[in-house]
Amino acid sequence: MAPLLVPLLLSFLFYSFPKDIVPDAEKVLSKKVPDVNLLTDGGRKVKLSEIADGKPVLLSFVYTGCTSSCPLIVKGIKEAVNDLNRTDLRVLLVDFDGRDTLEDLRRFREVKRIPEGWTVAKAEGEDLAVLTSSLDFKFFYDERTDMFAHPNVLVVLTPDLRVSSYFLGVSYDTEKLAEAVTRASRGEVSLDPIRSLILKCFRYDPITGTYTVDWSFIAMLVGGLIPLLSMAYFLFLRNLTVNIRKVLNRPAGGGELS
Repeated sequence: MAPLLVPLLLSFLFYSFPKDIVPDAEKVLSKKVPDVNLLTDGGRKVKLSEIADGKPVLLSFVYTGCTSSCPLIVKGIKEAVNDLNRTDLRVLLVDFDGRDTLEDLRRFREVKRIPEGWTVAKAEGEDLAVLTSSLDFKFFYDERTDMFAHPNVLVVLTPDLRVSSYFLGVSYDTEKLAEAVTRASRGEVSLDPIRSLILKCFRYDPITGTYTVDWSFIAMLVGGLIPLLSMAYFLFLRNLTVNIRKVLNRPAGGGELS
């Protein structure tokens, strides 16, 4: 009966994690993104697969009225892509604000000096819901500030639209991004449960657009680990210690362990 308590405690610990709008990358990594319809700033309706065109895709969500993180996301991607100096990838900025018009998208492209080769598009209705859900991208509107709270996310997709890597924040390490693009081009997926656990130790602040240490999560994690470690000791280590002591205290030529 006692061994059954371990998985039960692990399940309780997992489901007690605080919920946030930070995407759960491990939940969607390797999953295929639906081939949704998008409307580009040029007025063309295209499929996501058409934009990919057999190449890896760097995808990020933005909206034109954002005055904080979205411009920084665009700036960070521009700097990273320039440093990569690769032509075998596609960059896609998806607008998730239903109020934005094509004119807003065109103005956004012009003001932010978005390269011609990038795609700026909006997803609407069911297509938006399907796309955001498949990437675990959550956002909500704040009436006080007339802005959206959303995580700063850069997703790397394989040519066949599977989620290969996730980057959080507004600046991206060129070397790591280069590795991610290379993996994606080969159809590989980056699965890193340790990194996922570390990310859960941070909470997204929609006001500052940054990630701060989530001490409540760390306290819950430590509080959950203490009984697990105690149980592990009494179930396994204690018996091992007793047996080791028997071996050490056994007289030379003694019999078998009882």
